[in-house]
Amino acid sequence: MRKWLIVGILLLGFLLRSYDLYSYPSGFTPDEASFGYDAYSILKTGRDQWEKQFPLSLESFGDFKPPLYAYVLVSSVALLGLNKFSVRFPNALAGTLAILFTYLMVKELFGSEKEGFFASKYKGVAKIASLLLAVSSWHAMLSRGGFEANLTTLLTPLAVYLFIKGLKKPKALIFSALVFGLNLFSYHSARVVTPLLMILLVFTYRKEITVINKKQLLVPIFVFSVFLSLMIYSFFEGAGKRVADRSILQGALEEAAGPRLELINKGYPPFIARLIHNKYQVAVRRFTNNYGQYFSGKFLFTEGPAEATYGMIPGRGVLYWFELPFLLSFIVLLIKSKEKRLLIFLLGWLLISPIPAALATGRGYAGNRAATMIPSIQVILALGAVYLDAISRKVVKGRLGNYIRAEYIFVSLVFFIFFIKDYFASPPQILAQATLYGNLEAAAWLSSNAGSTQIVISRKLSEPHIYVAFANKWNPVSYQEATKDWSRYKKEGLLFLDQLGEYRLGNYTFSDIDLERYRQKKVLLVGKPDEFPQGIESSIVKTFYYPDRDPAILVVDPTVQSYAKAY
Repeated sequence: MRKWLIVGILLLGFLLRSYDLYSYPSGFTPDEASFGYDAYSILKTGRDQWEKQFPLSLESFGDFKPPLYAYVLVSSVALLGLNKFSVRFPNALAGTLAILFTYLMVKELFGSEKEGFFASKYKGVAKIASLLLAVSSWHAMLSRGGFEANLTTLLTPLAVYLFIKGLKKPKALIFSALVFGLNLFSYHSARVVTPLLMILLVFTYRKEITVINKKQLLVPIFVFSVFLSLMIYSFFEGAGKRVADRSILQGALEEAAGPRLELINKGYPPFIARLIHNKYQVAVRRFTNNYGQYFSGKFLFTEGPAEATYGMIPGRGVLYWFELPFLLSFIVLLIKSKEKRLLIFLLGWLLISPIPAALATGRGYAGNRAATMIPSIQVILALGAVYLDAISRKVVKGRLGNYIRAEYIFVSLVFFIFFIKDYFASPPQILAQATLYGNLEAAAWLSSNAGSTQIVISRKLSEPHIYVAFANKWNPVSYQEATKDWSRYKKEGLLFLDQLGEYRLGNYTFSDIDLERYRQKKVLLVGKPDEFPQGIESSIVKTFYYPDRDPAILVVDPTVQSYAKAY
C-alpha cells in the first residue's frame, strides 16, 4: 500500500496542475503567447520570431528571455497545434515531475545516512516533501501557466538527485552536469542560483568527491563548462540587457545624489559625502530590503506575491498556515541535531535562492523570481513535520496523540480546500486582469470575423502583435520580415517594442487610438473602453468581458454614425 502512496501523490499533483488549463488562469499573458509563437516559428523555420537561428536568448518584446521553455514547447506545438493548452500543458507536466524528482532527491540525500534520526526517518521525509510540494499553492499556480520560472523547480532537484547518485556511480555526474547546464537556460534566477548551488554541493560532499577518480570528473566539468560558456555568450546576444534593465543599480546614482548634496551643503567635504552616499550604498540597502522580503511573514503566510502576472493570487501567502509549525520545528531540529551536514545544505540552498530576486528592481515579493526556493523549502518543511511528529509522540501518547494528529490533518485539509475554492471556484477577476484576459479572445475573433479589413489595435493592450500572430498562426517567414522594421525600437532607445509610436503586421496596425485620424475610415478600432468616447454603443461591433462582466476590450466601427456624433 505504501508503495502506491507516491503514485497517489503524483496523481493529486497532476490533477491540481492540469485541470482546465484553458480557463485557469483565466487570461493569457504576452509572455505565454510569445513562448508559444517562438516555438511555432522554430518548428516551422528553425528561427525565432526575430529571425535568430536556434537562439540562446529570446528577444521577445525587448526583455530577452532564456530560451529553454520555447524549445520544450516545440514538440507540444507540433503535436497539439498552437493554442493555450499546448503552451501550458508541458509546464503542468514539469510541475508534476518536479514532485517525483523531489521525492527521489530526498531519498538519495538522506538514504545514505547509516545511523541517527535521518537513517530511520528519510522515507517519511521524502513522502511528506513530495506531498507538500504536490499541494503547494505556490508551485501549483506557477505550474498552470506557460511560465518559464517553473522549469527550475523540476531541473534543480533532478540535478541534485543525479549529483548525489553520481558520488556512488560517477557516470551519473555527467547527467547531473547536463541538467545543471540546461537549468542555466530555464529562467533568469536560475543563472545565479545554479552555480552557487553547485559550489554548495561540492563543499558539502567534498570528502566523497576526493575519492572519485579525477578522470571521471573531467567529462562532467567539461559538459557544464560548455553550457556556462554558452550562457555567457548569450549575454552578448542580448540577455545582458535584461540584467542591466532590472538591476538594483538602475537609478541608484540619482537616488544617492540628493542626500550627498545635502551633506555637502551642510559643510561636509565632498569625498566624505560621496563615501556615505553613493550608488553602491543605495544598492546594498535595496538588496537588503529586497532579500528580507522573501523570508517575511507577509510573503510566506499573509500576502504572498505582490502581483498576479504569473498566475498567482495576491493576498494569499505562498505557504499554508499549517506549515508554520513545521518551519519552526526545523529551526529547533537545526539547533539540536548533531547531524547538521544535510540540514545546512538545505538551509544554504534556501538562503541563496532569493539572491537573484533581491538583485532586481520592481515591486518585490515576486513569487516567480524566488521560484528556486520552492523545492528546498518543501524539504525543510517535511523535515520539520517529521521531527515535530517524533517529538509529539514522546510528549502525547495513546489515543489523545492520535486524536491531535487527526485534527491537525483535518485543519491542514481545510486550508488546502480554501485554496482550491479561491483559485477555481471564486470569480477569477484579479487573475483575469493581471493576465490580460480578452487580448487573445479579441485576436481570435478578429482572425475569424474581420477578414482583410484594416484593423487598428491599441498599444495599451500590451504587446498586441503577439496575440495577433498567435491567434492567426501567422506565417513565421512573413512575421520575421515584419520584425526587420520593428527593430528600430532599439535604435530609438526604447526598452520595449510596443513603445514604438506605430508598427504593422499585415493588415494590422498597432498604435494609439487616434479618433481624429480614424474617424469615418473603413477600419476596425480595438482598444480598452476608456479609449473611446461615451455614447457610441451602436458603433460597438463586439465587446469582450472580464469574468465579472465588466467590459475588457471593445471592437468599434468608426464609420457608424453614432460614433461620429459621439466624437
